[in-house]
Amino acid sequence: MSVRTRVAPSPTGYPHIGLIRTGLYCYALSKKNGGQFVLRLEDTDRSRFVEGATDEIYESFELYGLDIDESTKHGGDYGPYIQSERLDMYSEYAHLLVEKGAAYYCFLTPEETKNLQEQFRLENTRFRSPYRDMSLSESKQKVVSGESYVIRLKVPLDREITYEDGVQGKMKLNTNETSDVVLMKQDGFPTYHMAVAIDDHFMRISHVFRGFEWIPSIPVQILTYEALEWEMPKHYHLSVILNPDGKGKLSKRKGTTNAVKFIEDGYLPNAMLNFLMLLGWSSPLKVEHGEKEREIFSLEEFVELFDPNDLNKSNQRFDINKLNWFNKQYMNSTEIEEFKSIFITWLEKFRSDDELYNSVINDTKLEEKLEIVKGRASTLVEALDSIRFFYTLSKPIDWDIKQLKKLNNKVSVVKENVIDLIKSMSDDSSEWTHEAWEEGMRKIGDELGEKHGDVFMVLRIGVVGEPFSPPLFETIQILGKDEVLKRLK
Repeated sequence: MSVRTRVAPSPTGYPHIGLIRTGLYCYALSKKNGGQFVLRLEDTDRSRFVEGATDEIYESFELYGLDIDESTKHGGDYGPYIQSERLDMYSEYAHLLVEKGAAYYCFLTPEETKNLQEQFRLENTRFRSPYRDMSLSESKQKVVSGESYVIRLKVPLDREITYEDGVQGKMKLNTNETSDVVLMKQDGFPTYHMAVAIDDHFMRISHVFRGFEWIPSIPVQILTYEALEWEMPKHYHLSVILNPDGKGKLSKRKGTTNAVKFIEDGYLPNAMLNFLMLLGWSSPLKVEHGEKEREIFSLEEFVELFDPNDLNKSNQRFDINKLNWFNKQYMNSTEIEEFKSIFITWLEKFRSDDELYNSVINDTKLEEKLEIVKGRASTLVEALDSIRFFYTLSKPIDWDIKQLKKLNNKVSVVKENVIDLIKSMSDDSSEWTHEAWEEGMRKIGDELGEKHGDVFMVLRIGVVGEPFSPPLFETIQILGKDEVLKRLK
């Protein structure tokens, strides 16, 4: 059987980072087995449709490098890949389920439905409509007469369903815990439960990855597939991604959850994918005694190693510090020429309105500047902020800071000596040596009876404007003699 996986987001807002994790697992399984990775849009909830959300969904997968094989954008043999264009098919099979006795027409008004739902809630029982046992002929007469209706699944009473989940394992579910869910709404649009079964069947989806929260709907899926006499795809209900504090499912109230926003905020796609793959997957690589478990995996390595049996049940915390660590590892290990290309591409896409944009893009020394900051920065945003001082000092220098208190008003004297030292150095800063410069700086401290660190701090404050900077010698070498003297004066 061909391996075909899918993600099926709804264009009701920005793409959640959890969608990328699901997509990553789908992508890995399909690519490892020479199959297809499908993106299907579930847009039947028209009240929540958000303009532009579809484009952002596609953009997110492009940014993360998860190539889609079939979709409304990429084409394919099993379309349409958007639910609003498949309404006739849903209607056909919803009515077929009624004919088979697996579903029924329900003529409750919205108000009656609401009242019954409240009654069943108070009784702690699941929803059953009084129309579930009406004869088919009588129901059809009401339909012909023009009465409004929905189609509900006729859930059998007190049936125990045994189900084997790819992640959660074997479980027993009783149908008394499942409501007679709506399959087809009054407006002719299907609900998720109806559409997902039909779409997965006719798109020949072999494996379904989705969130743990969908487990309660498994009886609905099983009953629908049984009634239509179709084989149900293997399902994998993924562990929950928890908030950074470990409390509750990851939500935007506790930080960014927008998949595109992470890239905009300066995280590298490959670092993000590496972080996400470990939020629910354990590497099968054996670790020798005393060895540290490997954490860095490229997308290609992950595809080669991926087996759904290595997905785990335990919920994982979205540890932003760990994400920063991953991003820093990837940034630091990227060759400077490639890093510069990544940085400029990111700048052009997400920071073209920055006041320094033109200066940075056209800077012939950008590579040198990025070289001395990329090992310290955790994100591309931090890298950009770390090189800002090269282009502008945004505020007047404050010499009255705690890092210079020990100089006891000798700042100006130290500064004049540092200026003299810089003047004595070659006009071509590329000829400067770290040893000669450091020896000169230490000599100033010795002659003035001041600590060497305070002398270096005066130079740092003078050229950077702050007490923190990339390596100082490399910084002044890039700035050049004239600019260093100009800033010190």
